[in-house]
Amino acid sequence: MALVDGYIDIPGLVAGEDMSAEQYRGCKMDTTDFQILGLTDANAEKPIGILQNDPISGKPALVAMLGVCRAECGGNITIGDSLAFNNSGDVISDAEVADGSATDLHHIGIALEGGVDTQIIKILLFGPVRIGLE
Repeated sequence: MALVDGYIDIPGLVAGEDMSAEQYRGCKMDTTDFQILGLTDANAEKPIGILQNDPISGKPALVAMLGVCRAECGGNITIGDSLAFNNSGDVISDAEVADGSATDLHHIGIALEGGVDTQIIKILLFGPVRIGLE
């Protein structure tokens, strides 16, 4: 069975910085209207989706917010794992944060494929749900 990308994107977004190396990673809103930035602190930032292209600053950014999309692994992931972001915006298995030491991460989806660090996999992305305290 082939998995096909099928996601809803956020129209009108542009890169607020050079994001040519951020494709398939989580992103957040900048303080400037419709600009996005890469995640740098998963515990403190509010993710809006996963960047699907590789724009330079000021160019259109294609950000998946819901559905089946591609994401870069930040460690080992098994099919069916519940996912969160690390500080680089890569997806990680929630099992890596289940010890309770990371209380401010967000559940962002479920792995549709397994993968290892830096591999691109397909995931089912949904709206972020905060883990722990706000």
